[in-house]
Amino acid sequence: MMTFKRKPRTFIFTVISQEYARLGMAWGLQVERVTGLVPHFICADAESLQIFSSAGFPCTAYIFDNSAISSVEESYGDIHFPTKKAVFTVSLKFAIASKYLKAGRSVLFSDVDAIWMKNPLHEIGDIDADFIFQPGSFPENVKKQWGFSVCTGFFFIRSNAQTIIFSDAVHDKFDGDDQRTLNDVLIENYDIEWSSRPENWEHCSLQNGWTKPVFGVCRKTGFSAAALAHSYYQRHAACKETCGHAVICHPNSPKDQEEKFGTLEGLGIDLEALLGSPLTGTSTPKPRGVLSRARRVWRSRRN
Repeated sequence: MMTFKRKPRTFIFTVISQEYARLGMAWGLQVERVTGLVPHFICADAESLQIFSSAGFPCTAYIFDNSAISSVEESYGDIHFPTKKAVFTVSLKFAIASKYLKAGRSVLFSDVDAIWMKNPLHEIGDIDADFIFQPGSFPENVKKQWGFSVCTGFFFIRSNAQTIIFSDAVHDKFDGDDQRTLNDVLIENYDIEWSSRPENWEHCSLQNGWTKPVFGVCRKTGFSAAALAHSYYQRHAACKETCGHAVICHPNSPKDQEEKFGTLEGLGIDLEALLGSPLTGTSTPKPRGVLSRARRVWRSRRN
């Protein structure tokens, strides 16, 4: 009798605190709108837990304790986040990733300012790699060596023994900046040979742009990775003209929520519409389930 092994279901999640609740709500609604799936919120404070659970989003609480982080903060290097709670919140990315990878679930993480313009799941599912990510330019030493770095604002990890070791290493070596830590782990622990070295790619145009994934394999372990095409998984130099073909639009922006809204609005991405009036139009489903509850919760908080 022939049997089929079911592929592990992907756990889609973000990490959140109340400082980014409005942006997080819009992000969650947009993910549901383009995929039909409801993302999971890892909440770093009681306020965000109340907001997102009331809206019907699945949530898990990992509440920030100021006294617990103060004893280790001196060991961190340069930190690019404004508060201890922000550092704690980003530290949860790989703690959660490891937990679900060990349970046999693949994981897809997205920052709440990485806006899902189209459904990325089909393309990611077709890529044969352990670790798939949006490219970035920090840290500089990694970009100098590879031509790009890993942006930890959008990544997918397939569950297997290799990726559990990898995710645990990133979590264990967290130095106050998740992106720096992950790239350091890759450089120090993995001898990755990439299929090509993109040049002059820090723009989002299709013309002379980075339009196909770049694949890499560790010579020592066989751990495989794929850098997604920057023209579609946009980080640098996004503009209105290129957002139309974006799958993920994750523009560089200040770490203040209102300024992030302003940056996205400047690109023609109107997140306020998701939080305000009901969605209309043939290309957009009518509000239902989480969409409807989330809007009701957000309106009640504004009134």
